[in-house]
Amino acid sequence: KAQPSASSKPLPRMPPVSELSFRRAIINLADAGRLGEGEDLNDAILDFFIRLGQWLIPKDGDSEVPVSYLGSIFWKQLRSAYASSGEEGWKNVQNWAKRKAGGLFKPSYGAFAVPINEDLKDDKGQDAGNHWWLAMVLNPPGGAKKEATAVMCLDSMQRRVKKFDPPLRSELAGSVHGYTLEITEVEQAGYLIIVTFDARGDGRCGPIQRPEKSRLLVDGYACIEPTLGLKINMPGDDDVAGRFQGTLTFAMDGRCRSSVFELRFGAEGYSPIKLEFDPFQLTKLQKDVSRYLGGYLAKEWEINGPSKSLRFEKQSARALVADVHQQENLNDCGVYVLENTLRALRLRKEFLKTMAEASSKVLSSYPWPTQKDITTRKHKLKGIVARLFAAAADKGTADVEKLLKDDPELKEEVRVSLTDAQEAEIDKWSGNLHKELAARQVDKEKVEAELKRKEELVQQRREEERARREEEARRAEEERLEIKRSGPPRKTDKSKKKRGSSDSASGSSESTRVRSKAKGKKTKRVRSPSAESDDSRRPKKKATKKRGAKGKKERDASSSRSPSRSPSRRRRK
Repeated sequence: KAQPSASSKPLPRMPPVSELSFRRAIINLADAGRLGEGEDLNDAILDFFIRLGQWLIPKDGDSEVPVSYLGSIFWKQLRSAYASSGEEGWKNVQNWAKRKAGGLFKPSYGAFAVPINEDLKDDKGQDAGNHWWLAMVLNPPGGAKKEATAVMCLDSMQRRVKKFDPPLRSELAGSVHGYTLEITEVEQAGYLIIVTFDARGDGRCGPIQRPEKSRLLVDGYACIEPTLGLKINMPGDDDVAGRFQGTLTFAMDGRCRSSVFELRFGAEGYSPIKLEFDPFQLTKLQKDVSRYLGGYLAKEWEINGPSKSLRFEKQSARALVADVHQQENLNDCGVYVLENTLRALRLRKEFLKTMAEASSKVLSSYPWPTQKDITTRKHKLKGIVARLFAAAADKGTADVEKLLKDDPELKEEVRVSLTDAQEAEIDKWSGNLHKELAARQVDKEKVEAELKRKEELVQQRREEERARREEEARRAEEERLEIKRSGPPRKTDKSKKKRGSSDSASGSSESTRVRSKAKGKKTKRVRSPSAESDDSRRPKKKATKKRGAKGKKERDASSSRSPSRSPSRRRRK
C-alpha cells in the first residue's frame, strides 16, 4: 500500500485567535461585534483602525503621516486628577507625546486628532448615554510661530435651542381665535428637530386636529409622521374644549444644512409658522476642549518643543464649529469620528495647515461624510475584521503588522477598506480653498498697503519733528559758541546803568524828603481849631518871660480877691 507523501499530509488546523493587535492597539471578538448594525463603536475599535490607517493611508508611509494621534482616552486622561487647565493636565499625559518619533511638533504633522467622548444629559439632568465627536487641532505649532491655528470641532450631532418669548402663534382658519397654536421652543439634536407646542380649542369646530398629522418643510422636502410626546392629552369634541401640550420630533435627512423651517400643524387649516435657528455656536464642552488643548500644547512646547525660546500663545488658536453632515441614527457617532480622521490622513500637511485659515462657508463645502458613506464604511470594516481574524487563525499569529507584511494582497485589501475614491472631490474643494485664500491675500495686501501708507505718514511727521528739534538745538549751540568766543558781556555798562538808576532813585527819594519837609512846615503854620484852643489854655513861654512882672501882679491881685485859696497856695507864692 502506497504511503502518502509529506506534501499531501493535511496541515494541522490552528486554533482560532480571540484578539488582534497592531502597535499596542488591541481588539477582541467582542469589540469586532461593535461593527454590527445598531451598535456603538468603542475606544478599542477607534484606536485600532486609526493607527492602522496612519500606517497604510499616507502615500509616503507612516514616516510622513500628516495627522498625529495620541489615543481615544487622551482627553479623559488630560482632565483627570481634577486638572483645571491644560497646563495642569499636562503632567497626566506628559509621556504620551514622547512615544511619537519626533514628538508632537514633528514637521510632517499638519494636525492633531483628539476624539472626545461626551456624557449626555436629558432635560432632567439624568444620564442620556455617550456621544463621540472629533476635535482637530490644525497647525499645532502655529501658536509659537505666529501662524494661523484652529481647534475645529467635528460633531455629527450638533445641538442648538431657540426659545420664543412671546411664543409664535397660529390659529385655525375661520375659528375666530377659538383654535390657537403656540410654539415656545425648537431644538435641534443632530438630524432631529424637536418642536414644543401648545394647541387649544374651544369646541366650536369639534376636536383639535391630531398633532401627528403635522409636517415640517425644509430644503424643498417635507418631514412627516413626527414622534409625539404629550404632557396634556385632551382632544376635545363638539362644544367640548380641548388641549394638546407636548413635543413633536421630526427626523431630517442628515445632509440638511438649513437653519430655517416651516411648521404646518395638523392636517390642514392652520396658518404655517416659520421656525428659524441662530447659527451653530460652540457648546460649553467645546470651549473647554479648545482651552485645555491650547494649554496642553503650550506646556508641551515649553518642555519638549523644538525651539523653547519661542513663546507658545495658547490663546492664538481660534475655535470653530464645522458645518458637517449629521448622523441619522443614535449609534454611528464613533464611525463619523473614524471616517473624518481617515480622510484627514489622506491630505497633505500643507493643506491641513491652510484649513486653519478657511472660512466657515468654505469649510461647509468640504466633502464631509454623509450617512450613506458611514454605513458603507461600517460594512467594509466589518468584512475586513472578519478577514483579519481568519488570516490570524490561519497563520497562527495575532500581530496584524506581521500578517500584512507577509501578505501584500491582504495589505492592499485592508488599505482599500480604509479609503475611498474621494480624491476628485477633495481636489475640487482644495481649489475653492486656494481661491478664497488668494482673495483673502489680496484683501490682506490692500489692508497692509493702507497701514503702510499711514505708517509712512506718521514716520514723515516724526522725521519733520525731529529735524525741527535738531535745528533748534543747532542754533542754541551756535549761540553758546558765539558767546564763548566773544566773552561774557561787560559789567561796567551794567554797573553804570545800575549807578545811574540808583542816583536817579536817590535823587527822587531826596526830592521826596524835601517835599515832605516843606509840607510839614506848611502843616505847622496852618493849625486846626482844636490846636488853637489847646494853646490858648496854656501860656506861651516867650509871652511869660516878657510879661513876667505883669503876670505876677495879676496873680497877686487875683489871689487877694480869692480868699478861698488854700494856705498852701499862698505859701508857695
